[in-house]
Amino acid sequence: MASPDLLVYNGRIYLRPDSDTRVEALSVTDGRVSGIGSSREMLKLRSASIDSLDLHGRIAIPGLADSHIHLLGYGTLMRTLNLSSAHSILEIQRMLAKAVSKKPKDQWILGRGWDQEKLREHRYPERSDIDIVANPVFLRRICGHVAVANSAALTAAGVNESTPDPFGGEIDRDSTDKPNGILKERAIELVSRSIPRDETETRQALLVASEKLLAQGVTALHCMIEDSQEFEVLRELKKEGKVEQTIYAILPLNMIDRVGSLEDRPGSWVNGFRVGGIKIFLDGSLGARTAALGEPYDDDLSSSGMLTTSREQLLGLIEKTRESSLQLCLHAIGDKAVELGVRTLSETLGPNDCQKSRHRIEHASLMSPDLTRSMAHLGLVASVQPRFIYSDSWAEKRLGAERIRYLYAFKSMLGAGIHLAAGSDSPSDDSSPIEGLWSAVSRPGLPPAERLTTSEALSCYTTGAAYASFSERDEGTLEVGKWANMAVLDRDPFECAPETLRNLRVVQTIVRGKVFRWN
Repeated sequence: MASPDLLVYNGRIYLRPDSDTRVEALSVTDGRVSGIGSSREMLKLRSASIDSLDLHGRIAIPGLADSHIHLLGYGTLMRTLNLSSAHSILEIQRMLAKAVSKKPKDQWILGRGWDQEKLREHRYPERSDIDIVANPVFLRRICGHVAVANSAALTAAGVNESTPDPFGGEIDRDSTDKPNGILKERAIELVSRSIPRDETETRQALLVASEKLLAQGVTALHCMIEDSQEFEVLRELKKEGKVEQTIYAILPLNMIDRVGSLEDRPGSWVNGFRVGGIKIFLDGSLGARTAALGEPYDDDLSSSGMLTTSREQLLGLIEKTRESSLQLCLHAIGDKAVELGVRTLSETLGPNDCQKSRHRIEHASLMSPDLTRSMAHLGLVASVQPRFIYSDSWAEKRLGAERIRYLYAFKSMLGAGIHLAAGSDSPSDDSSPIEGLWSAVSRPGLPPAERLTTSEALSCYTTGAAYASFSERDEGTLEVGKWANMAVLDRDPFECAPETLRNLRVVQTIVRGKVFRWN
C-alpha cells in the first residue's frame, strides 16, 4: 500500500452530509481518501515525507458543489457594473455616469443586478433613462431574464421599430412602436450577441469566479456555459490546472450542432472536466414575471408569463439529443413550464430513459403535488436554488397565499423521492452555499412546512449534486477511494440553530488533498 501524501487529523470530519458518520482523521493518497480513523491511528503513518494538517478541533464536511452557476456571468459581474445596491433609477444613472468617465466613447458599459422591486420608481429602467451616456449600455436585471439597452446599444445591434419579437421573447415598445430599450427573454440575445468580448477578458472572469467560489468551500461546479468561447477557455484553464474545481459543463442550445465535433466526448470525465448536458429554456423568472404560470400573477392579472420553447420545439430538441448521451437540463420555474417539460419527457422518453440519463429540471420552483409525483415517477433530478427562498421577498405578492405553499417545496420533493441538487444560479443570487444552506433550513418568509433539516440541505450540495453530474463514485462523500474534497468550517453545522447557520465560515478548502487556507 502506497504511503499517504497528507494526513488530516484532530478534527470532527463528517464523511457524509449527516451527523452520524464522524471520524477524527483521514489520510490522502494521490488526491483520494485512503484511510479513516482516530488521530492516534492516522498519526502512526506520519513521516518526514508526509504533509499533515491539524484541524485543531474544527469541522470538515465533504466539499460543496454549485449545481447551477453561470461562471462567466459571475466573474463578469465582479469586473463590471454591479447594480444590486441601486434603490432608484437616479442611482443607476449616477453609477453609469461614474463608469463612463473611465471608458472610451465607443466602449460598451455592461452591468447587472437592478431589481425594479427595490427601485423607488417600482418600474423597469428604460432606454430614455440610460441615454444619459453616449456609450452603448446594456444592463441586465438581477435574474438575467430582462435587460435594458440604451439607444447606442440598440443601434449597434440593429434593433429598431421594424425588428419583430422573436419567439419566446419580447421587445417592449413605446406609443410610437419604437423599442423602449426593455428586452425580455430571447429578445435579450438580439443585443447581447453584438457585445464584443475577447478571450483575455473571458479567462480573467472565469479565474476570478472560480477562486471566489473555492474560498466558499465549493469544489465542484455545474457550469451553465454561455457560448463556445467560454467553453473553450474554461476547458483550457482546467487542463492548465488553473481551475481547481471539477467542471460539469452544461452547454447552451446554440452549441447543440457542435456536440458531435467536440474534442471532449459527452459523458466522459477527462482531467476533472465533463461535457454533461444541454440547457433548454422553457420560461423566464418570477421576478421578471416571465415565468410561465398556469394561472395569472396575483399582482398582474393580465399576465401569466411566457413559454420560451413550444411543445413542438421541445419534441424536436429531445429527438436531436436522444443519441448524444447529453443530459437534458430544462429551465422551468413556473408550474406551466414544469408541466410542459415533465409531460413531454414522459411522452417521449418515459421513466427508464429519464432515470438512465438523469434528465434535470433546472429550478422547478413552483411545484404542485401532482407535478411532484410526476417528476418522481420519471426519475427526474431537480436542480434547485435554496437562496431564492430568502431573495424572493415579494413571492407572496406575486403568487398569492394559496400558491405560495408550493413554492420551493423541497421537503415534499425529497419525500416523493426526487433527487435534489442545490446551486446558486449566480450571478442571479448570492453564490455562497452557506447562504443557501441557511435559507433551506430556516426558510425565511415562507411557510415552514417545507423546511429541510441541516443534513437534508447539505445532501443537496454534496451527494445530490454528485448524483446529478454522474460523479457519485468520486465526489459527494469522504469515503475511502473518493476524492479528498473538503470544506473546513469554524463551527459544527449540526449543532447550529437554523437561524445561525448563515454565520458559518469556511476557513480552509481541500481539493484532491491540496489545502487552501482563507484566514
